[in-house]
Amino acid sequence: MIEPYRPPVFPAPLGDLVFVAALGLFVALQPVASRLRAEERRAWWASNGRDVVNAVAAVSLSSSIWLLGIALPLAIFLGCTLTLTLSVISNFLDEKMERSWRLVLLLAALIGSPFVFAPDTLALGANHLLTAVFPN
Repeated sequence: MIEPYRPPVFPAPLGDLVFVAALGLFVALQPVASRLRAEERRAWWASNGRDVVNAVAAVSLSSSIWLLGIALPLAIFLGCTLTLTLSVISNFLDEKMERSWRLVLLLAALIGSPFVFAPDTLALGANHLLTAVFPN
């Protein structure tokens, strides 16, 4: 059994800023992922490029979540889940409207707010979920 939450590595304002920067990096990388998705039909390497973009986003989000005090296994789970969720939303909005990055940024802030305002509760909830799905 892991301890889902511990005191953050950095004081609250600094850890929160690192997480917000990771969310901003995700939003900044989405136009690159969009261009690679459009290029995917013409070049074999574009699909691998999108994988790299998503991997960078997942690692930066997971790392910043860990810095907020959430245990590393839960941080990886939550960071990858957040990356996947925001990627799906971003891809959907990108197909429906131009300059969707503003809406993606707003949704990233809304979805990411529990990480800043209640990381301990979020960690406990994720731990309970994973324990229910994968009992010992």
